[in-house]
Amino acid sequence: MNVNKGFTLIELLIVIAIISMTMAIGLPSFQSIISSSRLTSTTNAMVSALQLARFEALKQHKSVVIAHKQSGTWQDGWDVFVDLNGDEIPQDSEQLLATTSFDSVNSTITVTPSSNYSRYVTYGANGRINASGHFTFCSGTDYHSVIIATTGRTRTNIVTACE
Repeated sequence: MNVNKGFTLIELLIVIAIISMTMAIGLPSFQSIISSSRLTSTTNAMVSALQLARFEALKQHKSVVIAHKQSGTWQDGWDVFVDLNGDEIPQDSEQLLATTSFDSVNSTITVTPSSNYSRYVTYGANGRINASGHFTFCSGTDYHSVIIATTGRTRTNIVTACE
């Protein structure tokens, strides 16, 4: 008596077809989840940098600056540093508190600052900033905004368009 164990070719093809259809349905929504997660992560990175800058400004009684990378724009990342000479540019002699860099994975996210934050945000020794403003983070059809009050406090908001 000959007993065959295993799958027939037809059974294998049916299983592959079912897996293919499931992937075709699920993959687009999974990509949307990944894009949304990257946007949230980038927004949270900015909020963390702003909170760190405010905390350090209050703790050290010195101006702390968040400036975009010298090589580019806010999309490339930013540095948080104690600004001893008031020029809003990180120097080797100034304490670098944090740095955030983004690579091509985050290239789909655009960061649009309000006009008073085109290069940097400065927290004074009292933890306040000179002018309120916001950053808008955009990826596809998802938009988040980080709003900074003159008191230095931040909050996030989901907005309907990329400003």
